[in-house]
Amino acid sequence: MRELLDLKVNVKAKILLLVLGFVFWSCGNNPPFINSLTADPETVSIGGTVLLTCDAYDDEDTSLVYSWDCTSGAINGEDNTATWVAPDETGVFSISCEVMDGSLGNAIETIDIMVVTDTTAS
Repeated sequence: MRELLDLKVNVKAKILLLVLGFVFWSCGNNPPFINSLTADPETVSIGGTVLLTCDAYDDEDTSLVYSWDCTSGAINGEDNTATWVAPDETGVFSISCEVMDGSLGNAIETIDIMVVTDTTAS
């Protein structure tokens, strides 16, 4: 009788371990999600300044790290906002924001900014 009771306990313990293992295995990290990447203004004069804002969230983590990059010009980013100074030439330039969580998840969004000679000309 004792052997039967031990067998039932061992089976229940194994089932519990399997269920817990599946639950933790299937609850992996979800990467952050970028709702929007905006620029104000979207068209700027040579040497002009643009304010960028990245709206992102993560289901598991409250702290996110933002990394800003640009193809030309100068960018200074702090958290979810950055300031970009346009280069001394006209054209369309890309700015990207990468958002990373504490579990190696990431998301990247890119926005294009048009640089013109003069934004006041009609």
